[in-house]
Amino acid sequence: MKRLLKTTFFAALIFMGFAFSPVISTSVVGVYGVCDDNPSNVRLELKSDNTFEYFDNSVTPNVNVTGSWELTKEDVVLLSSNQGATFHKKWKISENREVAKSGKGMTFYTLRKQGE
Repeated sequence: MKRLLKTTFFAALIFMGFAFSPVISTSVVGVYGVCDDNPSNVRLELKSDNTFEYFDNSVTPNVNVTGSWELTKEDVVLLSSNQGATFHKKWKISENREVAKSGKGMTFYTLRKQGE
């Protein structure tokens, strides 16, 4: 009887540990951006059909690029259909899929996944 109670208690503890674990997204698909009140309006939208839209109003001229994206081991690589456009083409996505980071020259961006 004592053994049954101990086993039940430990099983309940393990269950409770998993029941309240945070949900971690496994998908990189979504909209990443700066906070709403930031006038730079840098935004990266990765769509489920492997296309993307990228906006960067912090530079002149403003950048508005579309194309396709691919996921490598650690990075999302943007392949632009706009010839000659200069923009951040390689993004590191955090393990929890909530943050996208990129650097190009002396410009570094950190974008957070926006609410769905």
